[in-house]
Amino acid sequence: MTDHEITPKADADASPGDGLSPVPGPDGFSDAEAAFISEMGSLMERWGLPQATGRLFGYLLLRNKPVDLDTMTRELGQAKSGLSVAARQLESWTLVRRTTRPGSRRIDYEAVGDLQHLLLVNNAHMRKFTETLSSGIPVARGEARDRLASLADLFSGFVEQTEALVADWESRRAAS
Repeated sequence: MTDHEITPKADADASPGDGLSPVPGPDGFSDAEAAFISEMGSLMERWGLPQATGRLFGYLLLRNKPVDLDTMTRELGQAKSGLSVAARQLESWTLVRRTTRPGSRRIDYEAVGDLQHLLLVNNAHMRKFTETLSSGIPVARGEARDRLASLADLFSGFVEQTEALVADWESRRAAS
């Protein structure tokens, strides 16, 4: 591994599995790091995003410094074009931010530390979904009207509760 500081390489004096330091897997990650990266890929795939996007997010969450596409390609063993698309998807979800180095055109990516933005982005989508459900209420009849009204009410409550949760979390965090 490089300067990303996910985990130190095993010491030459440490024997594999002795508990002194993680043993890197074949891709340069410890088994625990590789499992985390893989699980993030599976999780985000269930959310409708490509597994590569989730794997990249897991990888970036473990990094201590921003990283460029060449490093991502080398360390994750995935195509640069796919990682570029994944990075842009994560950026559109406000899960990563891009930075540039002074005097360079190279773009670095890093996971944002304030994931409450994910909840707020999700809330924006839920708010639009709620508005769309609500717009169908006047044109629906009978059970369909009741169903639309009930769903709109449920998602409206979800949005309100999520916003309250984030506000409460931010105030507790600011107080500490």
